[in-house]
Amino acid sequence: MAQACPINFTTADNTVSRIVSLLATGMVALFFVTGAQPWLYALGADLLVRLYGNKQYSPLYQLAAALKRLMHLATQKVDGAAKSVAGHFGLLFVLLMIAAASFGLQAMLVAVAAVYVVCLLMDVIFNFCVGCKVYYLYRLIFREE
Repeated sequence: MAQACPINFTTADNTVSRIVSLLATGMVALFFVTGAQPWLYALGADLLVRLYGNKQYSPLYQLAAALKRLMHLATQKVDGAAKSVAGHFGLLFVLLMIAAASFGLQAMLVAVAAVYVVCLLMDVIFNFCVGCKVYYLYRLIFREE
C-alpha cells in the first residue's frame, strides 16, 4: 500500500518538521533543566497552533523555516495527514507531561518525557516518524475496499 491518504492530499515539509522536532526536544530539556512548567505550556500552545490554527503563526515552525533557509537545506515533501497524526500524538505527550508535572507524578513525567523525546529524536536523527508509521499501519489495517 502506498503511504498516502486518499482524503487528505496535503503535504508537509519534512525538513522543517525534523527541525521542529529538534527544537521541541530542546524545550523538553529546558523544562527538565529549569523545572519551569511554562516551557511545557509553550510547547503545548505551539502544537495547538500548528494542529488547529495556522502553522505560519507557530513560533517553532517560524524558527525551523528560518533555520532551513539559513542553512540552505532542501525541501522534502511528505504526507501531511501522517504528520498531523504524529502532531496529535505529540500533543497528547505534552498534555500528559503537564498533568504529571502539575500533580507531582515525577515517575510518570520522566517516563512520558523519555518516550516523547525518543520519538522526536528518532525523527531528527533517523528520519523515522513513529506517529507517521502508526498512521500508515492504521490505514493498512482499516483501509476501505
